[in-house]
Amino acid sequence: MISLGRKEPLGYPSTSLAPSVVSNSAPSSKPIPSNVSLQESGSKVWDVVILGAGVAGASAAILASKQGLKTLLVESKTFPREKVCGGCLNLRAQASLERLGVSKQLELAGAVRIESMRLQILNIQAQWDVPVMVSVRRSTLDCILVEKAISNGSRYIDRTVGSLIPAGDESNHSVTSVQLQRDGETSIIEAKSVLVASGLARSSIRQSDRWPAKIEAKSRIGVQCFVYESPSSSFSDGRLHMIVGNHGYVGICKTDGGVLDVAAAIDPASIRSMGGIPQVVQTILADCGLDEMELPEREQWLATPSLTRSSSRVTEHRTFLIGDAIGYIEPFTGEGMSWALASAESVMPFIYKIVDSGWHEDMGVQWNNWVHRQRSYKHQTCRWIAGQIRRPRRAAWVLRACDWLPPLRSAIIRKTSQ
Repeated sequence: MISLGRKEPLGYPSTSLAPSVVSNSAPSSKPIPSNVSLQESGSKVWDVVILGAGVAGASAAILASKQGLKTLLVESKTFPREKVCGGCLNLRAQASLERLGVSKQLELAGAVRIESMRLQILNIQAQWDVPVMVSVRRSTLDCILVEKAISNGSRYIDRTVGSLIPAGDESNHSVTSVQLQRDGETSIIEAKSVLVASGLARSSIRQSDRWPAKIEAKSRIGVQCFVYESPSSSFSDGRLHMIVGNHGYVGICKTDGGVLDVAAAIDPASIRSMGGIPQVVQTILADCGLDEMELPEREQWLATPSLTRSSSRVTEHRTFLIGDAIGYIEPFTGEGMSWALASAESVMPFIYKIVDSGWHEDMGVQWNNWVHRQRSYKHQTCRWIAGQIRRPRRAAWVLRACDWLPPLRSAIIRKTSQ
């Protein structure tokens, strides 16, 4: 058996977990087949082509197809597929999903309500009531969103890599071109607008020097695994457990499918020096006085590229970056999901205008302004929190101060959940 306990006096109850690692597809998700072929995709001019069917891309497809736009959603993977992040949806994210019309589907899929957070930094711990969050696996959430987009009329093609084709003087073009590659075949398609939603890896624009990205020094990476829990597990209670140590932090909560989501943001240098992801996560737990948690083997973990990064260019002629492709700040309780959903909603007025009356240069200026506001305001709290937890001894005193000063605690909870 796998067990997670704690040393007195810190007091996490002993937890027994079955030793099996969860597969990379959620129990409630079924494969989603393409509903358009590569050849068919090149037979028309699309109103919008969306590269990437994750949270931002699929949400944009829902909104575009709902308005009757000829929408093509392109995904390089086969769904369902698991992906790091998405463990907790805060109030902003939940409101976006309600507007998209998928809240009921999430409930039926077994998404778990989270109503409190147990936060431990080294040997200091606190329990906070938080605005209700929702825990759901990305394989579940992404499938629900893609299925909704298809039901609205979107065309969807998987196992296909889409790449922007740069043109010369693009201001003279009424469309932009995208290259699609699938099973060794290639097709060039045309679209009035393009949304790049290909995540942190930015596979759709990675080979182009027109879209430079800056990765911050000492950026952490995200890692994640899923394990089955026993009926006596102390994690079965709608609580998010956040554990902060010297090499990063670990979040543990129950999610759909009756499993535990174990996610962490850790230092790449620590992985190299300690010999692997499980060793780093175990060290973080030990920093907090927890007994060793026997974790899955290294190859059974999912991992992200460097988390904290930014794009100096977020738009050009008829093309917009959305979601993680814009940039990302090391998250703490799922803030990245709400940003991705917000970007999909906020970009759609520009897409509608392009389809209706064409591209105007001020659209690029306005989208740059929107991204700047997000970076300077919405990301500010996450930057502050990330900075604090990189110094866990000082952060432990901040945690104590939150108990001494309830308004400080309330302000942090409010900014990270709304």
